[in-house]
Amino acid sequence: MSDTYDRGTVESFDRWTEFSAGMWAWILHKFSGWVLIGYLFMHIPVLSTAIPSANGATGGGTVAYTETLQGLESLLVVRFMEVGLLAVAVFHILNGVRLLFVDLGFGLEAQDRSFYVSLVVTGAIVVGSIPTFLGGHV
Repeated sequence: MSDTYDRGTVESFDRWTEFSAGMWAWILHKFSGWVLIGYLFMHIPVLSTAIPSANGATGGGTVAYTETLQGLESLLVVRFMEVGLLAVAVFHILNGVRLLFVDLGFGLEAQDRSFYVSLVVTGAIVVGSIPTFLGGHV
């Protein structure tokens, strides 16, 4: 017979304070993965503007692609979203490498610290790239 564990009520919203660094790493990794998948599906329509139309009409090709990208880059909200995309991608990569090392048996005793290091490195890269992204196109 196994012992039962009282997990509390489902409606208990204060349980997030009990999460350890490993749980937050798992949640953020899953969230960043879903954001990256969503980005890929939104990226496809933008890239499809580079495909020339079959009948030679306007609306496709490199001119439309360039105009689409310039139009998007001129919007400040899109540049902020690019900073967010960078943050998500960098965190997902760093946490994935951290998990790879843990799976290989390296750093098992330092998982919490390596998670915090991945957050700090992500923050440093994102903060360092903000002037480039928000500066707009030249």
